[in-house]
Amino acid sequence: MGARSLSLLALVFCCSAFAQDDTFAVLLDTDGYAMGDPGPDPAPELERYRHYIKAMGGDSIRLCGNSPCSGQVVDHYPDGTPMHKGYYEYGRLLVFKNYHPDGTVERDFKALDAIKCVQRTWHPNGQLRSEARFADGVAYEYKDYYVDGVLRYAEQRHRKDPYFIRMDLFAGDGTPVSTLALVDKKRIEFEQKEYHPGGSLRSVGRARYDRVRMDTRRVGTWKYYAPDGTLVREEDHVDGRVATVR
Repeated sequence: MGARSLSLLALVFCCSAFAQDDTFAVLLDTDGYAMGDPGPDPAPELERYRHYIKAMGGDSIRLCGNSPCSGQVVDHYPDGTPMHKGYYEYGRLLVFKNYHPDGTVERDFKALDAIKCVQRTWHPNGQLRSEARFADGVAYEYKDYYVDGVLRYAEQRHRKDPYFIRMDLFAGDGTPVSTLALVDKKRIEFEQKEYHPGGSLRSVGRARYDRVRMDTRRVGTWKYYAPDGTLVREEDHVDGRVATVR
């Protein structure tokens, strides 16, 4: 699986139903970057427990016999090694840990209250793989790491409106591929930056979120640079379109 496909997987998992399309285009264009090793995908049997977590959008009730599970439940791999240790209440998970086949922790989950929770996952080598905070079934903060521990992707969403406060993607050496940050809360404007392979600035400009259209459009002047830092061109954007180029 290529770097572009891996970035897409991260976005599909964390960013569905959001409409900052310009940013998505930047994040998915990773050709030419050394994106590092994201590690193997989690085993399906370790992912299935999210269906029992209300705060992560799960709507299933786990049964123990004919009744909803209550108290501690332990599942095992075929060789008897623990795979899952969880505490259930009325069939819903409140706290649990999953394990890799060698016995190391694969993830842990904790419900903070009725609507919020936090989950962390680990690569088989023990490095942190991801950290996510959820509320009402949606991840509002998420970080993803390469196998060697370098930050790969980070996002933060607004808790009420459908836009991102932060959305950053990094190459395997830690240099940025693209970044987004909310810089004007009143006008809901973001500064977006794109970088050349190696970390030198490629472009910078602002985008504004429109609550009526529920999308984000580029505004003002965008600047574009060569890898050596030379200014290549400037674009003036009006209503999401390029009005002038110089």
